[in-house]
Amino acid sequence: MNHKIDRRKLGLPSDQRRALLTNMQRQFIRHGYCNTTLGRAKELQRLVERLITIAKDDNLAARRRARKVLVGHSSSTPEPDKMVVGKTPAERTAILARNSLINGEDLVKHLFAEVAPRFKDRPGGYTRLTRTGRRRGDGAETAVLELVD
Repeated sequence: MNHKIDRRKLGLPSDQRRALLTNMQRQFIRHGYCNTTLGRAKELQRLVERLITIAKDDNLAARRRARKVLVGHSSSTPEPDKMVVGKTPAERTAILARNSLINGEDLVKHLFAEVAPRFKDRPGGYTRLTRTGRRRGDGAETAVLELVD
């Protein structure tokens, strides 16, 4: 019996597992799908569904909880307003784009503005997990996790 087994270990130390799943959550929110192994997809599904449920309640506390996952500890970067003083418009755009990709604020906006409103009336089950066969190199079972339309 497997009592008190909370989540999959994925064969990784805890810090690497946390980093892997955080990056996968960010990519899933950005693209709407993820192609990976079955174990990782199942774990990602659990985390992403929780994140979308948080985002359905659009308030400051929910945005802060989502920001913990999607932005992380990048608040130590300089503020974009201070970085663009005295720059040309093209340089400003490049700096702001690069900074938004680094700190993930664009993902929080995307999650609350586009992803969560699609599921406002849905009580759960925002993602679909489809098995796609075995990987050629090592025979690992792969799956695609995608948002339900």
